[in-house]
Amino acid sequence: MISRETAVHLVAVGLAFGSLLAVDAATDGPVPSVPAFLLFYGVVLGGAHFYLAVRGEDGMVPVASRWRYVTLLAVLFTTGAVITYWGDRTVATVEIESIGTAIIGLTLVAYLLTESIDGYRASRTE
Repeated sequence: MISRETAVHLVAVGLAFGSLLAVDAATDGPVPSVPAFLLFYGVVLGGAHFYLAVRGEDGMVPVASRWRYVTLLAVLFTTGAVITYWGDRTVATVEIESIGTAIIGLTLVAYLLTESIDGYRASRTE
Protein backbone atom coordinates (compact mmCIF):
# COMPACT_ATOMS: atom_id res chain seq x y z
CA MET A 1 0.00 0.00 0.00
CA ILE A 2 1.29 3.46 -0.90
CA SER A 3 1.86 5.74 2.07
CA ARG A 4 0.17 9.13 2.26
CA GLU A 5 3.52 10.92 1.82
CA THR A 6 4.30 8.94 -1.32
CA ALA A 7 0.89 9.75 -2.75
CA VAL A 8 1.38 13.46 -2.04
CA HIS A 9 4.83 13.37 -3.70
CA LEU A 10 3.39 11.66 -6.77
CA VAL A 11 0.64 14.29 -7.02
CA ALA A 12 3.30 17.04 -6.73
CA VAL A 13 5.29 15.51 -9.60
CA GLY A 14 2.12 15.27 -11.68
CA LEU A 15 1.30 18.92 -10.94
CA ALA A 16 4.83 19.93 -11.92
CA PHE A 17 4.53 18.25 -15.31
CA GLY A 18 1.06 19.71 -15.73
CA SER A 19 2.35 23.19 -14.97
CA LEU A 20 5.05 22.81 -17.62
CA LEU A 21 2.43 21.79 -20.17
CA ALA A 22 0.23 24.73 -19.16
CA VAL A 23 3.10 27.22 -19.47
CA ASP A 24 4.06 25.72 -22.83
CA ALA A 25 0.50 26.07 -24.12
CA ALA A 26 0.22 29.65 -22.82
CA THR A 27 3.48 30.89 -24.35
CA ASP A 28 2.95 29.63 -27.92
CA GLY A 29 6.56 28.59 -28.16
CA PRO A 30 9.43 27.21 -26.18
CA VAL A 31 9.06 27.48 -22.43
CA PRO A 32 11.41 30.12 -20.91
CA SER A 33 14.15 28.11 -19.24
CA VAL A 34 14.65 29.86 -15.87
CA PRO A 35 10.97 30.37 -14.97
CA ALA A 36 10.20 26.82 -16.12
CA PHE A 37 13.06 25.46 -14.00
CA LEU A 38 11.86 27.38 -10.94
CA LEU A 39 8.27 26.30 -11.39
CA PHE A 40 8.99 22.66 -12.16
CA TYR A 41 11.64 21.97 -9.55
CA GLY A 42 9.97 24.15 -6.95
CA VAL A 43 6.83 22.03 -7.19
CA VAL A 44 8.69 18.70 -7.50
CA LEU A 45 11.10 19.31 -4.62
CA GLY A 46 9.02 21.48 -2.33
CA GLY A 47 5.38 20.99 -3.24
CA ALA A 48 4.70 17.91 -1.14
CA HIS A 49 6.69 19.23 1.81
CA PHE A 50 4.84 22.54 1.64
CA TYR A 51 1.45 20.82 1.48
CA LEU A 52 2.22 18.49 4.38
CA ALA A 53 3.71 21.33 6.45
CA VAL A 54 0.63 23.50 5.95
CA ARG A 55 -1.56 20.57 7.01
CA GLY A 56 0.70 19.95 10.03
CA GLU A 57 1.29 16.30 9.16
CA ASP A 58 4.48 14.82 10.54
CA GLY A 59 4.84 11.40 8.95
CA MET A 60 8.48 10.50 8.44
CA VAL A 61 9.66 14.12 8.55
CA PRO A 62 8.75 16.56 11.35
CA VAL A 63 6.73 19.63 10.37
CA ALA A 64 9.49 22.01 11.50
CA SER A 65 11.97 20.25 9.19
CA ARG A 66 9.51 20.53 6.30
CA TRP A 67 9.22 24.29 6.85
CA ARG A 68 13.02 24.63 7.00
CA TYR A 69 13.35 22.67 3.75
CA VAL A 70 10.72 24.76 1.96
CA THR A 71 12.44 27.93 3.20
CA LEU A 72 15.80 26.61 1.96
CA LEU A 73 14.34 25.96 -1.50
CA ALA A 74 12.75 29.41 -1.61
CA VAL A 75 16.05 31.12 -0.74
CA LEU A 76 18.06 29.01 -3.18
CA PHE A 77 15.64 29.44 -6.09
CA THR A 78 15.13 33.17 -5.48
CA THR A 79 18.84 33.82 -5.17
CA GLY A 80 19.54 31.68 -8.23
CA ALA A 81 17.01 33.66 -10.27
CA VAL A 82 18.49 36.97 -9.11
CA ILE A 83 21.98 35.79 -10.06
CA THR A 84 20.74 34.57 -13.44
CA TYR A 85 18.98 37.79 -14.38
CA TRP A 86 20.99 40.48 -12.57
CA GLY A 87 24.27 38.77 -11.61
CA ASP A 88 26.45 41.08 -13.70
CA ARG A 89 25.20 44.25 -11.97
CA THR A 90 26.93 45.72 -8.95
CA VAL A 91 25.90 47.05 -5.55
CA ALA A 92 28.50 49.63 -4.59
CA THR A 93 31.57 47.80 -5.93
CA VAL A 94 30.46 44.21 -5.34
CA GLU A 95 28.80 42.16 -8.07
CA ILE A 96 25.38 40.72 -7.28
CA GLU A 97 26.70 37.31 -8.31
CA SER A 98 29.22 37.42 -5.45
CA ILE A 99 26.58 38.47 -2.95
CA GLY A 100 24.21 35.76 -4.18
CA THR A 101 26.89 33.10 -3.99
CA ALA A 102 27.64 34.11 -0.39
CA ILE A 103 23.92 33.99 0.46
CA ILE A 104 23.63 30.51 -1.06
CA GLY A 105 26.69 29.26 0.83
CA LEU A 106 25.57 30.70 4.16
CA THR A 107 22.05 29.37 3.69
CA LEU A 108 23.33 25.85 2.99
CA VAL A 109 25.64 25.90 6.01
CA ALA A 110 22.90 27.26 8.28
CA TYR A 111 20.44 24.63 7.01
CA LEU A 112 22.87 21.76 7.53
CA LEU A 113 23.79 22.95 11.02
CA THR A 114 20.17 23.48 12.03
CA GLU A 115 19.06 20.08 10.75
CA SER A 116 22.06 18.37 12.36
CA ILE A 117 21.42 19.98 15.75
CA ASP A 118 17.70 19.22 15.56
CA GLY A 119 18.35 15.62 14.56
CA TYR A 120 20.85 15.19 17.39
CA ARG A 121 18.39 16.59 19.93
CA ALA A 122 15.63 14.32 18.64
CA SER A 123 17.87 11.26 18.96
CA ARG A 124 18.88 11.92 22.57
CA THR A 125 17.05 9.92 25.19
CA GLU A 126 15.47 11.88 27.94
